[in-house]
Amino acid sequence: MRAPAARPENARGLAALLLAASVAALAVAADQLIETWIDDHLFLAWVAMWAVVFAGSLLLTGTARRMSTRTIASLDRWAAGRAQARAAARLRARHVRPPAGSPLLAKATRALDSHLFHL
Repeated sequence: MRAPAARPENARGLAALLLAASVAALAVAADQLIETWIDDHLFLAWVAMWAVVFAGSLLLTGTARRMSTRTIASLDRWAAGRAQARAAARLRARHVRPPAGSPLLAKATRALDSHLFHL
């Protein structure tokens, strides 16, 4: 089994989604604040909204990237753990168990517990 990448490739899509969602939320909040003086200064309000969107994009990019990388890595670890548990259950179900006190059973249990079996 290959080791998980230090920076998962599929984290890029999640980072873009998180960035878009956070910038959209920031734009909605800015719109609520700017709405009161939009009638008199329409161009200034438009410029302020775009400034908020661009500043939010710049400021939140690193945070979204780190959060998505951690989330994907966590999901990868969870999936690997589940796969290993399924493999161990299949292995236990297929093989006839030796007597409870046998050294073979103790050795197999230690091997399974020390994660020697990888899918």
